[in-house]
Amino acid sequence: MPYMKVSLTQKLTEEKRKELVDGLGKALGIIPGKDGSMLIADLEEGRTMYVGGKRQEAFAFIDVRYYSRFEYHIKKKFTKAVFDAIHRVLGIAYENMSLNIAELSSWGGFGDFKDEFYSD
Repeated sequence: MPYMKVSLTQKLTEEKRKELVDGLGKALGIIPGKDGSMLIADLEEGRTMYVGGKRQEAFAFIDVRYYSRFEYHIKKKFTKAVFDAIHRVLGIAYENMSLNIAELSSWGGFGDFKDEFYSD
């Protein structure tokens, strides 16, 4: 299942949380075989973040983890959609967002385990 941890300097209302998670779920749909119903969203709000030694007032860091690998152009389109969702919902400037992607070859969930290279 895809996991997105979104660390934010801001605190959100419940309405903004829902809107953000919905936007992240839509972005996830860009990746073949993934959709918003699979998303595990972890929102960390009110974080103190520094970039280049300077405290940030409006900043987001997104840690994305998912099972399998995807082509560069898919990752690029997905990243843009995540940034667009955060900008639209929270008004954070694009230059104040960072994202990393970890593509995992194994994943456990819902009582099962999958591995791209091994099977039972």
